Amino acid sequence: MLREPANRIIVFFSLLLIAGAFIAFYLREETVMEEEGIVVPQEPDYSKLGKCADYIISPYDSLIRAWSDSTGLDWRFVSAIVWQESKFNPTVSSSRGAAGLMQMMPRTAAHWGASDLRNPIESVMAGTRYISSLSRRYRNVAADALERQKFTLAAYNAGEGRILDCINYARHRGVDPSYWDNIVALIPEMRDSTILDVDTVKLGIFKGHETIAFVEQVMARYERYRTLTVSAGSTRDMNRQGMSSNSMITK
Repeated sequence: MLREPANRIIVFFSLLLIAGAFIAFYLREETVMEEEGIVVPQEPDYSKLGKCADYIISPYDSLIRAWSDSTGLDWRFVSAIVWQESKFNPTVSSSRGAAGLMQMMPRTAAHWGASDLRNPIESVMAGTRYISSLSRRYRNVAADALERQKFTLAAYNAGEGRILDCINYARHRGVDPSYWDNIVALIPEMRDSTILDVDTVKLGIFKGHETIAFVEQVMARYERYRTLTVSAGSTRDMNRQGMSSNSMITK
């Protein structure tokens, strides 16, 4: 007799918790992205974790985890990309036409199954599929898993063709192309018009400033998120142990 009302109460409070997570996230102090003229929320206030919402990095943790797991990616790596691209704001659009959490171009997103980039589910689905595809592409190029992540980020930002040019130019110069830092060291040469005379470089001059910064910033944030999730997990384990101890005492 009491089971059905109890279930309704559980569902009700679960929905309240989810709604609270999003409200807490988006009602934080806002900052203006001057380049795009778009208002976006600042980074989550990690000091309030566990007080206003049950998430670690963003309200999209569960969604990003699910699609990252299904595509063989570290969800914290994907979360770092999402922060860098959209600050976890699904309504952001760029002047180039990229949109949504993962700031994908409509044509690329459509190839990976997304038709509405402002829908977080579709954006994360398409983004993780694309990132996973890029990661596989550099499996036999990068020296190790860490370098593979850097090449994946570079391609996500600049495009596969540009990064292929960089790799081919490194080989042309007799430089080991399996380390991203080696590529970064050669990019200044690719800013010069003489690069147009190199047959293996198909897309011409490559400035690369944005791509170098993108890789560096996402990798730094990824490391931050890794540390954050470990510490958050430890705290939750301690809380669970404390609750277990208390329940044993009351018994």
